[in-house]
Amino acid sequence: MLQLTAQSRRVQVLLQFLRGQANKRATFLEMLAHLNEQLPLLEQKKISRRTLEGDLQFIREDLGLNLKHVNISRKHSYQLMEVTGMHAELQENLESMMLHQLAKNLGLDLDTSDASGGSQLESVLSFSFTALDDGGKAMRLVKEIVQSIFAQEAIQFWYKPIHTTYRSKLQIVAPLQVKFYDGRFYLVAVDFKENSEDQFKRTIKIFAFDMIEDYVIAPAQLEGDDPDTSVRTIHFHHADLAHKVGLKDYFKHCLGVARFKDSEPEYIRIKFTDWAMSYVRVRLLHRSQRIVVDHPNYMVVELYIYRTYELDMLLARFREFGVEVK
Repeated sequence: MLQLTAQSRRVQVLLQFLRGQANKRATFLEMLAHLNEQLPLLEQKKISRRTLEGDLQFIREDLGLNLKHVNISRKHSYQLMEVTGMHAELQENLESMMLHQLAKNLGLDLDTSDASGGSQLESVLSFSFTALDDGGKAMRLVKEIVQSIFAQEAIQFWYKPIHTTYRSKLQIVAPLQVKFYDGRFYLVAVDFKENSEDQFKRTIKIFAFDMIEDYVIAPAQLEGDDPDTSVRTIHFHHADLAHKVGLKDYFKHCLGVARFKDSEPEYIRIKFTDWAMSYVRVRLLHRSQRIVVDHPNYMVVELYIYRTYELDMLLARFREFGVEVK
């Protein structure tokens, strides 16, 4: 007769405990106390903190369950994120939806809703949005954010901006969109304001995926001062909020994803020579691009964009073969 290993039995008790908690969430000490209360009843020894840490790692890596570390109301907990219902169906179909859209954009007459059509396209076309070597973390985060957008639920995560030396800061936002630019994924979102009639600000913020700690997000939930008060997930109306912050035209004059507060777009001219001429001629740097001087030895291109550090990064790529001119 098959018997569960000691760890398997502990994990079984632990998962049952989490699933019975409000929002499937408990602190490390709560889990440890529960296990050390129940294990002797199962003729098992009590465990140490280190053993529990190993069990939590086993749940994540070996069982593939989504167990996240969350911070709600300054209380650190672990939350079991089990996708059910509509969200589960969305998660299963998201990759095929992306493949279908790619086929349409390429003008390929393939029925990717059919398994053979999708398989045929995958066999001849290889693409990946995970330009960073992250082991697929970015794509998993895309799925989770898209699910949150469709469910119109705010999210929270720890974020450390690349241009500061400050510690990571807890962000609570309404996710509006995921963008992919120059090898990186970005979250387009709006900050949450507690204790306000208008719960969300009217300014857009951009978050790079690789600056989100461990690529982990969690539902943003409010808790009252009373521990017995029920937890409330923060919701928002996506279409209404996107309209209020002007999401449709926000990136119209952005070279990439950056845009400084109160900045105005301007006409910027860049002179290209040598190999850079043919490169820019066949690849648009921005939708506003137009050639204003087309000489056999050089070319001047005009862009109508915001002046940001992304322009400096672009020019650095071309070195002396692409310089700004008046």
